[in-house]
Amino acid sequence: MGIRTNYPDIIRIFVSLCFYMVATYMFIGWKYTSYFKVARVFRPLLVFAHFFIVISNIAAFVVFIWLDRHEPLSIVLSWMGLVVAIAGSILIIWAILALKIPTFMPPSDGQLITSGPYKITAHPIYLGGATAAFGLAIWSASMLALIYALVITLMLFIVSRAEEKDLVKEFGDRYLEYKKKTWLGGVISRFPSA
Repeated sequence: MGIRTNYPDIIRIFVSLCFYMVATYMFIGWKYTSYFKVARVFRPLLVFAHFFIVISNIAAFVVFIWLDRHEPLSIVLSWMGLVVAIAGSILIIWAILALKIPTFMPPSDGQLITSGPYKITAHPIYLGGATAAFGLAIWSASMLALIYALVITLMLFIVSRAEEKDLVKEFGDRYLEYKKKTWLGGVISRFPSA
């Protein structure tokens, strides 16, 4: 299962992956708050950087799982993890298809998307990403992948808070009311935005 690498190397790769993920997702949080403040000529670069960050983090996590995959505790648990990962991926795809704006750009046309998976949660792409990460961690039977899934969930929560500041500025009470009506949105809205 995976290639044999000594564990100190795997730990170094894991720590590097976590640092990369935290730094890049902090950039995404900054992008959401600064996108419309940046000169128009640089905005496509920000969108490309966001896209690259997402793809590179997914690729790095998959490679890491390949390096740190273990024998599962049970075959049923392993398959359940794979099903959870697939469900998270389907949620991401559904959310991207439901958007009527480009995925990596903040809304600028006054349109608040509340249909499809956005009826369920205000951040279906982030929820799908966290769900897929946990599913892959369970499937791979990697404790380090499980820790990574926890870290990425925390980072997605932080990025969502940064994104929500702009959504509140643009949509005001309309966004806050919408968020309270979504699953998880009512719970998460109780956390103050910093």
